[in-house]
Amino acid sequence: MTILVLQPIRPTNPPALREKANCLLERMFFRCDALRFDVHQDDSAIPVPDHKSVYMRHATVRNYMLDRYLKPEHEYVLWIDSDLIDYPADLPHTLMEYGERAIVAPFAMLDKWPHRFYDIGGFIEKGSRARMWPPYFNQDGAAITLDSVGCCYLAPAQLYHEGVRYSPPPTDYYVEHWSVMREARQRGYKVMALRDVRVTHAWLPDYGLDAN
Repeated sequence: MTILVLQPIRPTNPPALREKANCLLERMFFRCDALRFDVHQDDSAIPVPDHKSVYMRHATVRNYMLDRYLKPEHEYVLWIDSDLIDYPADLPHTLMEYGERAIVAPFAMLDKWPHRFYDIGGFIEKGSRARMWPPYFNQDGAAITLDSVGCCYLAPAQLYHEGVRYSPPPTDYYVEHWSVMREARQRGYKVMALRDVRVTHAWLPDYGLDAN
């Protein structure tokens, strides 16, 4: 089983966040030693269009990484935001339990406020963003079905092998993940989030960055 791990990293990311990202990856490799990982943390000069939408720029970076690094032997793609400061060491195993026809994400929480949901623009339920504070979604249960997820998720590589790529959302109410998630659902894939599996996003001012 080979997993392509893609972690877009801004060239301006502070060293402390880069070090945290590397430590988390090393911990994951040790815990999931039965899996093969092909890891790419891209902070090179990716040609990004001069566009007012940040999601257009994000989509360009993700597509660049897929086009450059995706290989026929990859069975899954694990996207991990470079601003995450904690996630379970066995995260790939947990997400893979939901099968080859599902995009699966943990809940994404914000550091300093353990009950505050982070990626409300990436996680969409029946057209509406996740709520910042509980209850985050209308659905109950450990695994919920959504329109879209973001921040950190495992996707079947077959979806990308079929040519599915990111594009800017129809409105900034959503983010660049929306385009791939919509296409995935049209092709019969499920999009899911796991309530009891959590990742933690950095509170960026702690690292000298703007909160947005």
